[in-house]
Amino acid sequence: MRRVGIRFLSWLIHILCGQRILDVTSGFRATGPQLTAYFAEHYASDYPEPEAILAATLAGFRVGEAPVVMKERQGGVSSIRSFKSAYYMIKVSLSLIIDRLSIKKIHQPKSK
Repeated sequence: MRRVGIRFLSWLIHILCGQRILDVTSGFRATGPQLTAYFAEHYASDYPEPEAILAATLAGFRVGEAPVVMKERQGGVSSIRSFKSAYYMIKVSLSLIIDRLSIKKIHQPKSK
């Protein structure tokens, strides 16, 4: 179900801003000084991973991804379970749509 959710959010972000990212839930970010400054002012608190992709793309920053090998969880359980995952998907989707309606797309920054 997690993969289905990731694919759905990936599709939604692509529809909303034209950016195609395969794993929209990865929390790792590598940024230059301009995007770091932008995120210091405009980083979402509720759903930062997908919203950061949308916000950075709409602000004109270049967004990409690099493949990494992830190891399987060694212990513990995910905090997102059946009902919670459906609730999460609805909330994130609505949040992304509202963000898209409120953020105006701007031109590329001078440097990255």
